[in-house]
Amino acid sequence: MTSPVRVLVLGSGGIGTLIAARLAVDPQVQVSLAVRRPTPSVVLVGDGEERVAPVEIVTDVAGLAPFDWVVVATKAYDVPGLADWFAAPACRGARYLVAQNGVEHAERLAPWIEVDRVLPAIVTYGAERTAPGRVAQTLSGVVRLPQTPLAQAFSALAAGGALNVEVTAEFAVALWTKLAHNLASNSLTTIADVSVREVALRPGLRAAAIALVAECRAVAAAVGVRLDERLTEEMLTLFASFPATVHSSMWQDRQAGRRFEHDAISGALVRIGEAWGVATPRVHLTTCLLDGLEMGY
Repeated sequence: MTSPVRVLVLGSGGIGTLIAARLAVDPQVQVSLAVRRPTPSVVLVGDGEERVAPVEIVTDVAGLAPFDWVVVATKAYDVPGLADWFAAPACRGARYLVAQNGVEHAERLAPWIEVDRVLPAIVTYGAERTAPGRVAQTLSGVVRLPQTPLAQAFSALAAGGALNVEVTAEFAVALWTKLAHNLASNSLTTIADVSVREVALRPGLRAAAIALVAECRAVAAAVGVRLDERLTEEMLTLFASFPATVHSSMWQDRQAGRRFEHDAISGALVRIGEAWGVATPRVHLTTCLLDGLEMGY
């Protein structure tokens, strides 16, 4: 009998809990979810039903058996705080799936994890933690991965569960497309305190989104990634189709008084633009506004 694959999910927010719950559908995958405060169960609400996931709740890495995979689903700014987990015997030989925003996945883990063990991921699911251990799925989605042996291995791992995984040869395009979406949706909904659909429906926010995405496309082109000319219109059409209950993760952070993840989104775009000599004045202004809002929390 084949031994179960052991997976540790670091990040008990919406996306981390959703990934843990969906992987755990497969009895051949043993999933542990790291949390700051113990919770009796993991409940995923979606598709008209509630499911208690067979997920082990852990608060400390000491004494845990070795993991085959570690999923990093924390906020990007929380990565340095995971150093003790990365260095622990249980995680030392694992492969890492990084399910975070931005385009600097491997760079974020570089001080602790070799690049050949890091698999960047694009997550398009929508999820909102409504209580500790309880997550509501707000959008169906997919986890997109680059076309690499590491990605094939994770795709095979997920095949028996309920996590939709897609391996694509156009990963760089998908990654920068997601950055453009996050740049418009996370940034503008947080600044204006609105749902995602309002970015498409309000003329002022729509114009701001168009300007931000134009700068994102320019930086992407500088690093060799050509984004579709229809990207902005398709993005806004998608936003307009969302129900009013769909909110960005950064907007949720604002409501909860938490730090923002804008350094991994607009901040990263400014940094990359500067490195390649591409001006990003509107993205820089957006970053400054989010800095200012965050200072109040």
